[in-house]
Amino acid sequence: MTVFRTSGEYDASVRRFLLATAVAAALLGARERAVRSPRPQPNLGPTFNKEVVRIFQAQCQSCHHPGDIAPFSLMTYGDAFPNAALIKLKTQTRQMPPWKPVGGCGDFADPRVLTQEQIDTLGKWVDNGAPEGNASDLPAPLQFDGGWALGQPDLVLSNAQAYTPPISGDMYRCFTMPTNLTSDAYVAAIDVKPGDRNTVHHVIAFIDTYGESAKLEDKDGTGYQCFGGPGFAITSLSSATLGGWAPGARPVKLPEGVSLLLPGMSRIVLQVHYHPHSGSPKPDQTQIGIYYSKTKPTKLLRVLPLINQTFTIPPNDSNYRVAAEFSLTGPFAFDTHIWLIAPHMHLLGRKMHVSATLPTGQTQCLINIDDWDFNWQGMYRYNDPVAIPAGTKLSLEAFYDNSTNNLRNPNNPPQPVWWGEQTTDEMCIAFLGFTVDAENYAKGQVVNVSWARP
Repeated sequence: MTVFRTSGEYDASVRRFLLATAVAAALLGARERAVRSPRPQPNLGPTFNKEVVRIFQAQCQSCHHPGDIAPFSLMTYGDAFPNAALIKLKTQTRQMPPWKPVGGCGDFADPRVLTQEQIDTLGKWVDNGAPEGNASDLPAPLQFDGGWALGQPDLVLSNAQAYTPPISGDMYRCFTMPTNLTSDAYVAAIDVKPGDRNTVHHVIAFIDTYGESAKLEDKDGTGYQCFGGPGFAITSLSSATLGGWAPGARPVKLPEGVSLLLPGMSRIVLQVHYHPHSGSPKPDQTQIGIYYSKTKPTKLLRVLPLINQTFTIPPNDSNYRVAAEFSLTGPFAFDTHIWLIAPHMHLLGRKMHVSATLPTGQTQCLINIDDWDFNWQGMYRYNDPVAIPAGTKLSLEAFYDNSTNNLRNPNNPPQPVWWGEQTTDEMCIAFLGFTVDAENYAKGQVVNVSWARP
């Protein structure tokens, strides 16, 4: 028999069913919550926007920005995330950032060295999945105008015509460029941007006071060949060079009161050493950027090369010693201060140590590099200039590996190697940037230091 319920009975039944279903669902949910693990808490470790980018700004972005020497940028999270594992590896092994001077010898300005805390922070960031973090934590971005590490230079020069070096062999090419200065200028820093980084081996910026280099230029406007020197006589030792560039070098700015002299109506001659080694070289138009001092200096910076050009490194010698000395005695007895130092060797170089033996007999360490890398050379400025009184002896000691164990050795089997301009030759120099205590250039008190040839 079919039983028909009234509408009231039907509604009550539905309500009881829905209530029972809700209670069952609540009980089931409570049981699931009791056995389910807690939801993971938000990541409280370092993020790119808060901790990591600040480390990059302080120690990495001067190279790792678009248009500079590094293989990738670290300016944004999108730049850094794909390279997170590599960042951890290179920082924990202290391969990056590259800083060659050994600690405890020379107190240098702006060392590119990460603290252990910074290295640990980067490692934790990578281990946690390299999170981006909150946009509100981001600091203001650093600005690198036109790819220049020190910002837009006051003067940028390059040869009017690009030059393509030969496919093989070393080529030294000089490019002469007018400054069009109507009066003397004082230079606080230079920066060099090679046009073809795979081919440019190094660059030296000479100063041509009287325009002799213009007479040497080829008719097609692509400079002139200049093996060794710039092809003209250096007539003013107070304004002979603005410095140079080698792989890995970063620009160094001089402090107020110390400058290089760039005479009015002079020309800058860039001597570019090309060493093609990765296929066909590209057309090159290397640039130099010049930053002027704000005031007339009290001291002119000169460059003393502590140098040995008379050595021969025998084959299969893995630890060949080369030394050089210079004493501030006799006609060279000046009280001086050294502001910066720039060691230079080629592919066989392994170590270099430069020191000063003072008249008191005390020895002062100026720089010590125990793992030379041709690709990471540098010009290092001291936090405070080092006093070098008259009577001091400057000493350089360098060691070279001309064995098959040196993976950078350009010769297989090893050959005798001596001083020379080619990449496969060797050099042994430490350039010392110094001032003379008795000089006050702003007041017209200029000291003759013709002995300090660049």
